[in-house]
This record gives sequence, structure tokens and C-alpha cells, in this order.
Amino acid sequence: MAEVSRSRKFERASLDIVSRDVPDVDLDAFAATATIVRLATRIIQDVEAAVHRPAGWSYAGFRVMFTIWVEGELEPRDIALYSGLSRAAVSSVLNTLEGDGLITRSRESADRRLVTTRLTDEGQQRLIEAYGLDNKRCSELFGNLNQSEVTTLIKLCGRLLETPRSPRD
Repeated sequence: MAEVSRSRKFERASLDIVSRDVPDVDLDAFAATATIVRLATRIIQDVEAAVHRPAGWSYAGFRVMFTIWVEGELEPRDIALYSGLSRAAVSSVLNTLEGDGLITRSRESADRRLVTTRLTDEGQQRLIEAYGLDNKRCSELFGNLNQSEVTTLIKLCGRLLETPRSPRD
């Protein structure tokens, strides 16, 4: 409970500082963004410590494996798009997963630069086992919300995800 109290104190202080020093700031957007980032970070850290590290990979490794599991086989650029990771992070994760025997990569296109990535049988089996634990932990993390609140949260987050991304350089 002390952690929650300290976090709320920090939230109030950050709102005070931002509103004092940044002209015309949208405090609701600031508070919403800060809360979502803190929540996402907390969930990732919690699930990574409870499930993914014991399974032998990072949260990024789990995201990559999950993405490949859903699609069957993918090129790294698509893994980056679907997993929300950078191409550089995907490349690093794929190197680790391949070294661990959890994925394979092959060149099957006329364009030899393109690589297709697949889960190995072992990778798929281990991912399925870890996903069950991941889902159980996530259910526990959302345990303070009733079904209607969870449904509303999903809808609201989905609407936010529809906001176009800012142009990239």
C-alpha cells in the first residue's frame, strides 16, 4: 500500500510541475498517458518476472514468438510491425531464439535479403506452455476489475490504438 501512496504522490507532483511550467498543457492527456505507460510497464515487468524469464526468454522474446505463432511464418519486418518492437530489437531477439533452437530462419524468396521465420516444434510447445501461465497472471492483474470494466477498457484502448501514428523520419 505504501507503494501506491508514493505513486499517487508522484502523480500529483508531476501534474503540479507540468501545469506550472508548460503553458497550455492538456493535463488530462498527460495524466492518461502517464498512467497507461506506468500500467503497461508494470504489467510487462510483472509477467516477464513471473513467466517469461523462468521460461528462458525476455518479454520481447515472448512477443516475437507469439507473433510468429499467430501468423505461422513471418519476415522480420512484419514481426516488428505486429509485435510493436523495433526492427533492431527483433533482429537481436531472433538471434537469441534461433541460438536456443526455438525458431528457424530461411531464405525462400527470389530476393535473398528476405528471411522467413518459423517456430520450431520445441519453440511452439514451450510458447504454448508459457502462454497459459502468461494468461493466468494477466487475469490476476486485472482481478480488481469486473467483466464490464474489462470490456470497457479493451474498447477504449482499441480506440486509442486507432489514432494514426506520427510520421516517422
